[in-house]
Amino acid sequence: MKKYYEAGMTVISLAIAVAFAMSLVACSAPENDKKPPEQKAEAAKVVTPKAEAPKAPDAKPAADGKDDFIVQVNGDKLTTAEVDAMLDGQMASISKQVPPEQMEQVKAQLEQMKGKWRQQLSDYFIQKTVLSQEADKQKIVVTDDDVNAQLKEYEQQVPAGTKLEDMLKQQGVTIEKLRADIKSILKAKKLMDAQITTGPVPSDEEIKNYYDLNKTKFDEAEKVRARHILVKTSPTDNDTVKKANKAKIDAIRKKLVAGGDFAKIAQESSDCPSKAKGGDLGAFAKGQMAKPFEDAAFSQKVNDIGPVVETQFGYHIIQVQEHMQAKSKTLEQVKPDIIKSLQEQNKQKAVKDYIEGLKSKATIVYGKN
Repeated sequence: MKKYYEAGMTVISLAIAVAFAMSLVACSAPENDKKPPEQKAEAAKVVTPKAEAPKAPDAKPAADGKDDFIVQVNGDKLTTAEVDAMLDGQMASISKQVPPEQMEQVKAQLEQMKGKWRQQLSDYFIQKTVLSQEADKQKIVVTDDDVNAQLKEYEQQVPAGTKLEDMLKQQGVTIEKLRADIKSILKAKKLMDAQITTGPVPSDEEIKNYYDLNKTKFDEAEKVRARHILVKTSPTDNDTVKKANKAKIDAIRKKLVAGGDFAKIAQESSDCPSKAKGGDLGAFAKGQMAKPFEDAAFSQKVNDIGPVVETQFGYHIIQVQEHMQAKSKTLEQVKPDIIKSLQEQNKQKAVKDYIEGLKSKATIVYGKN
């Protein structure tokens, strides 16, 4: 049941991103097929932006009794029909993933979430609109070429075999609506770039206080840089196949111990995508690989051809190329990063304050929905 709730939040997050023209893909991103199979792949995560901004002081419900809009900002409306079309399209898309026996339960849960998603769309519409309207007042111009360039970036992020128009259709959004949203957000970005700066360089005292409070963030974990060769196995393999795979990995190891070129043999024999790089996995810390693989890698001597290691993915031969011990960075080492972080925090606060200032001056009217 939980996965359908998460799927709903993911799809709605995409809708908000489309409405706010920040991102289009991530709602169903596949695991990175370039990661080695023994590395624990994490599903793409989409974080739903928090929608906790208070209503502007002069915000008020519609006085005319009409309820054909969710919110109106200085006359610009987010209509009920627009939001319903978006939400209904997304819920229909989610429903296609649900087993028939769970359909009623999932539909009930999604219906319960509708109010929250509607509020999030409303909050982001307000932010987008006040920024866009202010950009228009300041005669900030966004050209068709600017919009086309951003649209092209979105198209390049769409998973292979999928069209942008199809993704938008599932979300109840037209390409024309997307282009309009892109234009609004590019205007807002130009406005913010003109209004908001990173601010002054923080003082030495501020830098030291930040370092003392966040010291562990700058610690470097113990890591190894390694390469490997994999002979893939499957839980369904019978004894004959298992013996053949074990014999294959043993023969490969024998070649390596005799002085064979690891990278070349990996390219020829490994079943891992890392074979394209001669088996190179780069540097990794503990907790990123399957436990048997990790235990072997962190206990081997540098440059040794390790013994055959078995994981749920198959048989591995590991060669550790570098072993880096855990260490803490000094204040001087991380000072540039701290300055950048503090300036970014200041900028984010300035952005928030600027938007809240625009909202406080706006006439915001909420519909009955």
